[in-house]
This record gives sequence, C-alpha cells and structure tokens, in this order.
Amino acid sequence: MTIIQKIAALCVLLCSLLIVPQYAAHADDELNCTMCHKHRGLSRVDEDGNFRLFYINQELFDSSPHRGRRCNECHSDIDQIPHKPAKKVDCTQQCHIIEPSGKKKFSHKIIAKTLSESAHGRHKSDGTLKPHQEDLPSCKDCHDQPLYRPLSFYKGESPGMSKRGISRCKSCHATGDFVEKFYEHVTSRLHKTRTSKEIVKVCAKCHSDEDIRKRHKLDDVVKSYKETFHGKMVELGSEHTPDCIDCHVVNGESVHRIESRKVATSSTYPTNVATTCRTSECHEKASPQLASFQTHVTYSREKYPMQFYMLIMFKGLLAFVMYFFLLLIFFELLRRLFPRFVWNKAKRADIQGVEHD
Repeated sequence: MTIIQKIAALCVLLCSLLIVPQYAAHADDELNCTMCHKHRGLSRVDEDGNFRLFYINQELFDSSPHRGRRCNECHSDIDQIPHKPAKKVDCTQQCHIIEPSGKKKFSHKIIAKTLSESAHGRHKSDGTLKPHQEDLPSCKDCHDQPLYRPLSFYKGESPGMSKRGISRCKSCHATGDFVEKFYEHVTSRLHKTRTSKEIVKVCAKCHSDEDIRKRHKLDDVVKSYKETFHGKMVELGSEHTPDCIDCHVVNGESVHRIESRKVATSSTYPTNVATTCRTSECHEKASPQLASFQTHVTYSREKYPMQFYMLIMFKGLLAFVMYFFLLLIFFELLRRLFPRFVWNKAKRADIQGVEHD
C-alpha cells in the first residue's frame, strides 16, 4: 500500500469509530446528523449577514418534546449527507404521531389558526397583511426553550407523581422508556411551562423594543406593568401573582389567542376586565370597581392627558415643598454661622449699643 492509501484507510477507520458510537448512543439519529452538529463551533454567516449557529446540544434535545424523533421528520427536505442548505421548518406540517381523539396524524395547524386570529397574527380583520411583518412573532420567538419541566399545578409547585406510582405503569408498559416519555409529555402540558418572571421576559423581547413599539404605536406596557404591585411581586419570584398571560387570555381559552383590547371578546375589553379579575385564581370576590384601575398608564399627554397633568402637578408640588424647606434650612444655617448679622442698620446699631453697655 502506498502512503496515500494508508492515510485514506486510517481516515476511514477514524470516521467509522466516530460514527458507530453515535448510532449506539442515539438510535433515532438514523442519518447521524449529530456527527457534525455535535460540534459547538458549527456555524456560518448567511447571505444576509446573519450569524447562524447549527450546534445541537444533545442533552437539551433529549429532554425536549421532540426527543426520539428523527431529524428529517421536521427537516423533510434533508435526505442525504452532506446536505444542501435546509429549508425553514413548517411547524404546521403533519407529524409523526396519530392524534388519539381524531385518529388522524397530528398537526399544529389548529394552533397556527388560533395564532393567526389573535393580536399577533399576520393579517388584519379584513384579510390584508399587517405592516412590518418582520416584527410579528413566530413559533420559535416564544418557544425558544421547549423543555420538559417537573409536574406542577397552576400557580404552585408539586413534586409530581412518585416513583412508586410510575412503577405501576411500567408493569404493563415495560418497553423502553415509554412511561417516562408519556408522563413528561402529559404532565408538562398540565401546567405553565414557564415561570411568571420568564413569561414577562418573553413578552418583553418585543414589547420593550423601542423600535418595534414606535413602528406599531405601542406603549411600553412591560415597564408600566413592572411598576404595579403585580409586577413587583413577580420580580421578587412570586408564582401566585398574575403575569401577562393571566390577564390577556380569556379564562379557559388557548394561550395563543391573545386579542386586542379593542376586540369585544378580548379579556381586556372594558366590559370584560372585571370578569378577568374575578377568576378563581385571582380576585374571586372583587367588586367591579377593582377593574377600573388602569394598569398600563404611560403618562402620555396624547393618550392619558389627565394622568399627564396630574403627574406634572404632583411633581411641581413636591418640588415646591422640597425647595421651601431647603430654603428654611439654608436660612437657619446662616443664622447659626452669623448670629449677629442683621439687614437693618438701625437694628444693628441698637444691638451694638446694647453690647457696649
């Protein structure tokens, strides 16, 4: 064998050593995608100048709802290695499983339809496209960390099902890790997959962006929310305090159906706010007057003239009181430093005459 043949054989051997363990560790990766995508530095700058990272964290993927699925079930255009640039994944395409209640292949089309009818949808009520389409959220803008979480109930934590309870399921479902997968799949949807503080941060990615707010004429609702009692409690870590979704989603509806406050069916429509506040998890016995509180006041003269001028009045009153007392303190300090000083010459002469006597 020549030197070149020996080097080629060595390369083949090394590649086989790399590929075989990958198949053994992740049997679902039939195309062995992680042979390349396991490297943290796998990235490039695309034609638009955007940095794109193609690294797959196997540990995170194994704890996600998509674990156990082959890569090409979502990336359906990839059927060989090396492959051409992958097309954008369509989250509404039919999936790998049969939806039990309808005996049909599962699809996210229902969720996509609900989202399209919400305030975050890409079309107006008349069917025309909204301006600045690039600002409107897609699935991955909110679902950027689709991980399974421990079982917890709404507005509270619970340790979940005991290992002994899971073992009863395994007495029949003994193949592989089906019980753990099914348990996590179901229980992760029985509670909010994010804490209240995380939800506020997700909403803030768009609603705190100054450029987006200017283009869509939106108030800084995140800042005004954080100034309220609810916002301060969430910042301190409370899980029993309403966050964005609690108020902006009608009780019992999909969290994807966030409607504008101008829509009559919205949870924040003026006539519906009281009902929203009186849900069983919040102020169940509250009077309608509680709903008269304005949560997202920004003190804009155009939108909230009364609050704007009230703020100016209180600032002026505060400044007057503070400067008045500062002036008194200043005069008191002068008197202590110069106890014999007087402005009137006649009084000064009288004081001096008394001192001489």
